[in-house]
Amino acid sequence: MDIAIRWIPNECCGDFVIEGGDIALDSPLKSAVMVSLFTDRVAPETVTADAAAVGIRGAPDAAGSNKEDRRGWWADAYAEMPIGSRLWQMARTIKADQTSALREVEAICYEALEWLVTDGVAQSINVTAEWASGSAPALLFTVKITEPGKTATQEFLFSWAWEGMS
Repeated sequence: MDIAIRWIPNECCGDFVIEGGDIALDSPLKSAVMVSLFTDRVAPETVTADAAAVGIRGAPDAAGSNKEDRRGWWADAYAEMPIGSRLWQMARTIKADQTSALREVEAICYEALEWLVTDGVAQSINVTAEWASGSAPALLFTVKITEPGKTATQEFLFSWAWEGMS
């Protein structure tokens, strides 16, 4: 068992779950997925064409800006592979068409979760993203993970909302 983390969609953050004054426990796989997706991964110095197409920008370089502010976790400086995801970069994205931002979110999620397969925690991972119905610019994405030696998949559903997304 691992510490239970609850995703709070309208605040775009996670928090530990407290039950009866104690930290609640939950599936280690769920905790690993939550940390992998919702911890800010360091931004690359250069942006891919697909990322640029949906409005993702590189590290700030305007006069007076902090070019080194690419987020990320401090301990990544000592790790072979950084933790977290670049979903935070999607906060300023544009809804260029019906699918390009969705495919970029899926790619970002795969990038964040690939360590689960590499380390043998998961046999396979499937991520799908779709726009939420309604007027708010929100995205729904599903992560399905099959663990080694098991046939049933574990499914995790998340939503992500953007302010000012057009």
